Amino acid sequence: MGLIIKWCNENNGFITAILSIIGLLLSVIAIVVSIRTARLPYKKKLKLTSSFDVAFSKNTITGEVTSNLVGISVNAANIGSRNVSITYLGICVKDKNSNWNKQKMTKIRDEITGTGMIAPAEIKTELYKKDDLLYSLSLLSGDAKIYLYAMDTEETEYFKSAGNAKNMLMNLEK
Repeated sequence: MGLIIKWCNENNGFITAILSIIGLLLSVIAIVVSIRTARLPYKKKLKLTSSFDVAFSKNTITGEVTSNLVGISVNAANIGSRNVSITYLGICVKDKNSNWNKQKMTKIRDEITGTGMIAPAEIKTELYKKDDLLYSLSLLSGDAKIYLYAMDTEETEYFKSAGNAKNMLMNLEK
């Protein structure tokens, strides 16, 4: 122990350099933490989900309950800390036959209603009816990729895979 104390007394420049490096490291860590903390209120993030919409009906005479698939809903939930303005919410297709360019799927009979401002913890929904989807998907090749898709006013694109056209057509026809 005495040798270590003697060495430190004789080489005080080395110890000063080590303490300086430790101080710089702590300063860099403090700066990174403060920048991340300052950015938290401005975090923008959407979560895309989908669901099958099913309508149930009951025959009052026989008591028989039937169910029919109405369509598919595409939901965008704002899980960030600031408002997000959506310009498109729906389904996007990437088909190998069209050079893999993305194509937004539009509705045949209805207007797109899932656009507008989404506050934090709010959800916007866009419903695609079964007949429209069956017609649109039947025009695509079986290996066309289907994505849930949203775009905001800052042109940030959000994708989530929903499978391929062949599987989605089979599920809709069941």
